[in-house]
Amino acid sequence: MELLKGDNKKATIANVQNFFLDEDKYPTIRRRSGDWGIKSPQNDITGIRGSRRGNGSEKSMIEYAEYTLAKRAVDYAIAGCSSSYRHPSQQIIKYRYIQGLSLSVIKERINKFGNSTYYRADDYACLEFADCLEAVCERLNVDSDIIPDLRAKNRKKTGQKGDEKRTKTGIQREI
Repeated sequence: MELLKGDNKKATIANVQNFFLDEDKYPTIRRRSGDWGIKSPQNDITGIRGSRRGNGSEKSMIEYAEYTLAKRAVDYAIAGCSSSYRHPSQQIIKYRYIQGLSLSVIKERINKFGNSTYYRADDYACLEFADCLEAVCERLNVDSDIIPDLRAKNRKKTGQKGDEKRTKTGIQREI
């Protein structure tokens, strides 16, 4: 069985690497999913809003909930990846992209010493993660603005349509 059949694999691998390494993506999800600074909503006993900007505590709690769900989706997607000698995808994602270990340490830990052997395993891990992440995001209904679909589709030459985008309601729509 071929992983991500019909998708642009090189672009998908680059998307996954960018997702973990770009400061605006996974590192932001990790930071914003922390529970520091969360306060209970401030309700006015009169029922009249005291500020034009709305309730800042309520907004921060909603943002916290959305980013916590996104972080949980990433964790579930990693857990859904292979963890065997042949395909150590979980270990590669954790060691390289989460913990940021050096390649020599990672190669030693997963027992893949050749460069081509390691990079094949890394590419497979990225493809497997992208596939798992999209399935988990659909199931958990994660906002696609926080975690976009990392799978890069091959474009049709003629009569191509726009990509589909996951919405908060889980319904697909074309963009």
